[in-house]
Amino acid sequence: MMKNATGQSQQGKNDTDRPPSRDHQKTIRIALLVLMDSIALFLSYFFAFWLVYNFKIPFTTLQQLALCLGIAIAIKLFVFAITKMYQTLWRYASIEELWQIIGSVLIADLITVLYFYICHIPVANTVLILATVFDILLVGGIRIMYRTLRNVKNKANRNGGGTLIVGAGEAGIKMLREIDNSSRGMTPVGFVDDDPAKQNKRINGIKVLGGRNDIPAIVDNNPIAEIIIAMPTADKEDRVEIAKIAQKTGRPVKILPTIEDILNYDISEIKLRDLQIEDLLDRDEVKLDKQAIADTIENKTILVTGGAGSIGSELCRQIIRFHPKELYILDINENDLYYLELELQKYIAALKKEHNITVTLTTRIASIRERDNIKEIFMDVKPDIVFHAAAHKHVPLMERTPREAVKNNVFGTRNVLDACVASRVKRFVQISTDKAVNPTNVMGATKRICEIMAQTYNRNYDTEFVAVRFGNVLGSNGSVIPIFKEQIAGGGPVTVTDKNITRFFMTIPEATQLVLQAASIARGGEIFVLDMGKPERITDLAEKMITLAGYEPYTEIPITFVGLRPGEKLFEELSYNLNDFDRTTFDSIFIEKPKTYELAEVNDKLQSLWQTVNQTGESLLEDQTINRETIQGIKTLVPEMKHEA
Repeated sequence: MMKNATGQSQQGKNDTDRPPSRDHQKTIRIALLVLMDSIALFLSYFFAFWLVYNFKIPFTTLQQLALCLGIAIAIKLFVFAITKMYQTLWRYASIEELWQIIGSVLIADLITVLYFYICHIPVANTVLILATVFDILLVGGIRIMYRTLRNVKNKANRNGGGTLIVGAGEAGIKMLREIDNSSRGMTPVGFVDDDPAKQNKRINGIKVLGGRNDIPAIVDNNPIAEIIIAMPTADKEDRVEIAKIAQKTGRPVKILPTIEDILNYDISEIKLRDLQIEDLLDRDEVKLDKQAIADTIENKTILVTGGAGSIGSELCRQIIRFHPKELYILDINENDLYYLELELQKYIAALKKEHNITVTLTTRIASIRERDNIKEIFMDVKPDIVFHAAAHKHVPLMERTPREAVKNNVFGTRNVLDACVASRVKRFVQISTDKAVNPTNVMGATKRICEIMAQTYNRNYDTEFVAVRFGNVLGSNGSVIPIFKEQIAGGGPVTVTDKNITRFFMTIPEATQLVLQAASIARGGEIFVLDMGKPERITDLAEKMITLAGYEPYTEIPITFVGLRPGEKLFEELSYNLNDFDRTTFDSIFIEKPKTYELAEVNDKLQSLWQTVNQTGESLLEDQTINRETIQGIKTLVPEMKHEA
């Protein structure tokens, strides 16, 4: 251990300089409160005796009373500790804490009265009543003084500008209190609420300045530095409209997530997040039958392939919420799988601690292309339900390497299907894509073959094989969102393939929740199609993201149009014919009417495709020839494929 010139160890010096730990600070705070309460309780008796007797009490009687009153004060402090008055955060004190003080004081004084009565200590009833009143005033006054001084200190430190809170309901009021009790440097300027009964009124001293349409004028006429949307229970349509109005003011906008995400109004600044592109999408909120999902997942063994990917990982997060007996995650990506495991273990530990619910989590590095290994894993795990999210999905890459797309997406999926049959899996759910509809690229065509295989296997085996098809998922790996973010951070330009290109979009949680819902109503053979809402122009998406980042589209951050990439559509379809949809009991889920495929015919075409993709080209020219043959082999299974080789 190194020492400094005075002989003091450097470690000891560092220990001395280190700030007190949180536990140490808590101990000091409690000790100070106990000391101040002791003084307050002494003063209560002092004032009570002074008012009643003016201290004209014989000295010997006063000595006896002093000892008894000391014991009485100790009893009261003990009661305060039992009623957890020293575990309350008084900086958040409100009417509930006031009732806690009154209740604790009344209980403590009742016990001391019994003590005086049992010990035959002569204390007048008037003194006892006055002492109780003074106890409430002085003990409560200490807490109020603490909160007041803290608020004064926080307000003195504020120099970050004003905050406008949209929503003067319970969430908005709690957000106001959080800002008041924080030292984040912002000052509440006013509320915005559409309720006419609240407008021009004051809530906790802060005025309701108008409704949503008044936000631009309020921002222009007041020193507003940020806007907080505190409406977790509002409809999605209202939140989107308000977010768009607030975002146009040019001020930073933060938003409280929906009540679903901040369970039991656990509202704090930690829950606040920046306004995101998802908040500006004109999409109806997904309504789920959670009981049906729970009946499907709870106490079951669930296996997810590709579980470390953007869709697979969110599937795992959603699945754990419904308490499976075991969640088994397969993926070839060790880094993402490792971090997902750490994240889920924390959630599982919380489930065990708070609800005594045990979920077994198992992760394993594995490739779906390794047929024997996949079969061995399935036979060992014997899952009840399999969610198959493993796939190559980047369209341009798969155009350049169609054989790899086929080996992974098609024959990797067939390995999983065969493993499901061998291990008697009850239900298999294939994650598919809108690119499988009238595909114009290799990736979409391989996913269409996976749908065909699922329907074919369903007719010939006991396992219920289904597929769930949806469009682009915001924020998923390979989606435009992270690409646009990186381009904006670099100063642009933001590149869009075509000015009029449109895509269906859905958030990752929405997509995975609907996958689970579809799995809960599956009977086998269905291709479930998720309602993606209205298609969004990618150009509009780019403009919104640039504006969210605080820049002006085209001027500060340019948008350039680079042309469609190989295999890319100008617009996507979710089914061959919208009129062929069968409705389910859920507004967001439809079923494409199934087609019939013969197992022998499908297997023959797959065998021919397998032989093609496993050829070895000895030159670049031969490789290109094999790629063209691969695409022709794909077309034998997907004749509707429109592909320019």
